[in-house]
Amino acid sequence: MKSHPFRFAPIRTLTLLLAVAAAALALMPAQPARAARTAVDAALVNAASFAPDRVVAPGSIAALFSQGLMSGDPLVATELPLPASLGGLTVKIDGVAARLFFVSSSQINLQVPNGVDLGAATVEVFSGASAEPIAVGEATIAESAPGVFTISQDGKNQATALNSDFSFNGDFEVLPGSHPEIGGRFVTVFATGIGRTNPIVGDGEAAPGSPLANADGPTTVTIGGVTGQVLFSGLAPGFVGLWQLNVMLPADLPTNLATNLGVELKGQSSQPTTLAVANEKDIGTVAGAVVSALNGAPIAGAEVSLNPSGGQNTAARRAATDANGEYTFLIVGAGNYNLTATAAGFIPATQPASVAGGADTIAPPIPLSLPLAAGQYRVVVTWRSGIDLDAHLTGAGMHIWWNGESDLQTPALAQFDRDDQSGAGPETITFTAQPGVLYRFSVQDYTNRDFDGSMGLNASLATVRVFFGGQQIAVFTPPSGGGTLWKVFELSNGQINPTNQLGDEPDPSNIKTVF
Repeated sequence: MKSHPFRFAPIRTLTLLLAVAAAALALMPAQPARAARTAVDAALVNAASFAPDRVVAPGSIAALFSQGLMSGDPLVATELPLPASLGGLTVKIDGVAARLFFVSSSQINLQVPNGVDLGAATVEVFSGASAEPIAVGEATIAESAPGVFTISQDGKNQATALNSDFSFNGDFEVLPGSHPEIGGRFVTVFATGIGRTNPIVGDGEAAPGSPLANADGPTTVTIGGVTGQVLFSGLAPGFVGLWQLNVMLPADLPTNLATNLGVELKGQSSQPTTLAVANEKDIGTVAGAVVSALNGAPIAGAEVSLNPSGGQNTAARRAATDANGEYTFLIVGAGNYNLTATAAGFIPATQPASVAGGADTIAPPIPLSLPLAAGQYRVVVTWRSGIDLDAHLTGAGMHIWWNGESDLQTPALAQFDRDDQSGAGPETITFTAQPGVLYRFSVQDYTNRDFDGSMGLNASLATVRVFFGGQQIAVFTPPSGGGTLWKVFELSNGQINPTNQLGDEPDPSNIKTVF
């Protein structure tokens, strides 16, 4: 489903994002480089970039650093509009009172008044009813002073941004739960320093959703040196002084989890930050389901890990299955991987997955088996839906398949547990191996059994796995080529010997003879 480029992040999502990335501001530590300044110095800087030039814009979020401002515990404003005094402290910029987010002994986070004149300005901090300031500084008020909030809270590296699906933009190996956005889609970047908007929003008041408070001038955003289409540049509805930029990423950007990002408005530019960008030609997705090997029921809450197996320099990723037993990995680099599923009480299972750039991969279901009794084997077939595959076990004069569901011994030593005719498996056979007996396992493409050389079985991504005791001991995928009968393996005296050959056999009852 396509995302609308003019939607705004839900308040709960955006509040969490800002808490992580410093827009909450109350948790921002004083910068060590400023600790040496005297108590009378008030250093006012952009609260996103912390640029040392002390340039701020009307209506923007700023951070003031000093010493000995108050003796009590830090305080955070809890209501809107923001107060002009908090914890007995007041800040004036060229005589105009600023609205306050947060105060502590060494830091005040505030909104620069909209009514302050452009140019050099005096910054004063007052305590209580005293007419004399306890800290004084100088700042420059510019029409705009772009500063992008960052995850590291220092104005550097990964920008605080949302992808078009409202997930966090970032390198998932660094910021869990995040992922890069694909070129041609839009991102929402959060900044401050937009300056006066149209219409102007009152000091300390939340920006409205209608009409939107738009930037009073054209905004330029560059990503990787390429200009992106700015869909919206204005104040984020429901927040004070927070600049929101909805930007379409150029479609042909190369994959780079630290792509340079720059914002320019009215001749003022932000410090360089980064976005995580992926080129659709370089990445794909992997999705599938985790099911019970015995009945095919979905297993909710299973953990699925995606582990590189082809030498990629990337870490394993993890996802949990939903109520339907389904999982999805987005933005996966092209290459070969192993999928491993685990769930409480079940034997872990692993299978290979190959991801092609620009493609969505639907993996065969991952079947999980309960632990087995001593000497028992369980063989499970899964595949990508579209055809009917059948499991066959022969040996000791028996043929276990959908038309011969168990052997004739009492109790039965082999049992056909599940026949799947229209889905993607599992087809499951459980048996107790007898000493000296040669068992053979094969898979027939029942749908295409009359078409010699059919590629249906090979294209189905069929996977055969063998469980023994409390572990998965083998996994097989078909060799290249065509055929309707896949001879998978032989087993004798506890030793599995891969056969892994494709041939043709139209009559399922004849498999006992040909293999």
